[in-house]
Amino acid sequence: MKPLAMVVGASRRVGREVALELARAGFDVVLTFHSDHVGAQETQSMAEVLGAKVTLLQLDLDNTDTALATVSALALEKLDALIVSAGLWEKDLAHDHAGAQAAGFMRVNCITPTALARMLSPALARSTLAGGASVMAFGDIHVDFCPMKEFTHYLASKRALHAWFRNLALELAPRIRVNVIIAGVIAWPQSMGDAQQETYVRRVPLGRLGTPKDAAALVRFVTLDAPFMTGSAITLDGGRSLVEDGDLKDGD
Repeated sequence: MKPLAMVVGASRRVGREVALELARAGFDVVLTFHSDHVGAQETQSMAEVLGAKVTLLQLDLDNTDTALATVSALALEKLDALIVSAGLWEKDLAHDHAGAQAAGFMRVNCITPTALARMLSPALARSTLAGGASVMAFGDIHVDFCPMKEFTHYLASKRALHAWFRNLALELAPRIRVNVIIAGVIAWPQSMGDAQQETYVRRVPLGRLGTPKDAAALVRFVTLDAPFMTGSAITLDGGRSLVEDGDLKDGD
């Protein structure tokens, strides 16, 4: 029986590449998407070409109860990996005085992913992978490094994710491993212009942006080749967090 992975947010970019990398590794996959049904179907077709059996599932992380009910209806007997790529990223609203935007960030980026891992823990505990099942999500280097102005709600939700997943590693041990990838820019935000991109790359010691393939390779390694790793925050940023803005040379 082939191992099974659920990739939350698999319609494009990082989530798609993670799903395809796991399909190459011999996994069947449950692919979730929020609204991009066409993108999800494209990922499904690519994964099926690689030999994976694919289940598509529409999931709204902003509605925790509905998301849990939707996943519960699958009645999964065994699950070997839960990878959360989906997330919410946008600037703070100027007039979010009631905290609605902040609450939405917390639900999408932290509360629902954690609740999914807990609900799926019986199926994850039945995994036959070495070291047990793998649960992973993507954090952000800016939580602890060079905070970004006007992204308070986003960064607060990612900080909560980092903390909650560390606790989850204790809660779900010994049959389930839980880790977070602390990511720099892996794929450009659509709102980032050419000048901003050039400035960012000059601050990366490895001299390039990360790619979805870099992220997917790390997910595969932790899932299949790191059976003693849990509770870890793994930095994937090309060394960006080593360079303060003041370290740039004159003229850079």
